[in-house]
This record gives sequence, structure tokens and C-alpha cells, in this order.
Amino acid sequence: MRTEVMSALVGALRIPVQQSHEIGGISNQIFLALEGDDDLYLDALDYILHMTRGKRSGTLKEILESGGSAWTVNSQGVGLEKRVSAAAKNAMDSATASSDTFSKEIQEAWEQAFGRTPDPSDAWDHAIKAVEEVLIPIVLPKVPKPNLGGVAGELEASSTKWHLELASSVNNDSVDTLSRMLRLIWPNPDRHGGGLARRTPSQSEAESAVHLAIAIIEICRNGRLTKN
Repeated sequence: MRTEVMSALVGALRIPVQQSHEIGGISNQIFLALEGDDDLYLDALDYILHMTRGKRSGTLKEILESGGSAWTVNSQGVGLEKRVSAAAKNAMDSATASSDTFSKEIQEAWEQAFGRTPDPSDAWDHAIKAVEEVLIPIVLPKVPKPNLGGVAGELEASSTKWHLELASSVNNDSVDTLSRMLRLIWPNPDRHGGGLARRTPSQSEAESAVHLAIAIIEICRNGRLTKN
């Protein structure tokens, strides 16, 4: 390990070490601390991936996969994330394939939901923002200060005026289903106001919100939702 990497790692993860002039003295202390704490070891891997911008991330990914770890290297190669099903990962990769604003928002939502230091409320917020970036220009392009609740309300009030291009679509059933999906993620329970109960979402709720947002994005983008 390079001296600058060891110094940064020790400082970032608060690993207690004593000054040593012996060859491998500091690194041995670091590895001893990591071997005694699985979570600290994962935090170290995550930090080093970020610090080195993913150098040798492919090798680490192979090691984690062969060992059956619940963690893997993220798509950018700069951190760890929870392993998910291939279908979920493929959907995420498809949703972030472009450089659109909503792609950046859903990427941030994913990192906050599945990264090493998850923030369920922040993940939920970014999931909502990602869906808003897709649907507001389509459904409420001229409304000042629109939000996802307004989008859902418009689709609910005038579902017969909208068409969602799906192979299984029957009349306006698909639009009604879309509006119900939007209600599942709007609003973030941590952002309630007006006397409503406010709480921090659980980790599993936030993960579900992100998966649902990805599904909505895939369904509605590329001109599939249109007004009759």
C-alpha cells in the first residue's frame, strides 16, 4: 500500500495505528484492524475504490463474486454496492444509459439506497426527482412549481385523455395503473407536512421506491406516454 493511501485510509476510517519505521509496520496494523472487523474491511474497500477511481476494480469484483459476497463493485467501479438480481441491475443500467438529468438523479438514488453508507430518505427524494424529470415535461409542462403529486393528480383526473404505449394496454387501464404507481412513491414519508405523520422510511421501503422509479422511467420515456 502506498503511504498516501494508507494515511488517507487511516484518517477516513479512524483506524488507530502507531508510528512505525519498520517495513510494513503501518500496513500490518491496518490489515490487523480490518481482519478483526468485517464492516470496517468493506468500508476500506469502498473507500479505496473511490480514492483510486476504480483501479483494479474488475479484479475485486471477480473476487467478491467468486466468494459469494452480498456486495459487488458498482457500475462506475468507484465503490461497493449491494448485490441485486441481474434483472434489477439490467434495468438500472438501461435507465442510466443516457446523460439525461433523470439518469443522474436515479444514479444518485441507487447509490443512496444500495451503497455502503445508505440514506433511505435521500434515496427516496432522488427517486422522486428522477421520475419528475421524466414526467413533468410531458404531463405538466406549463404548470409553475410542479411536483409528482400534481402529475399523479392530472393523470387521475383525466386518464381518458392520456395513452401509455404498452402491449398489454386496454383503454385507459395502463394510465390508471401508472397513476397508482406514482402514488406509491409520492410523497416521501420523511417530507410530510400539514399535520400528516412524518417518519424516516425504512431501508427496504427506500429500495422498493428506487426500483419502482426505475420501472416508471422505463415505461414512460421515449414518447410512450402521450396525450390524446
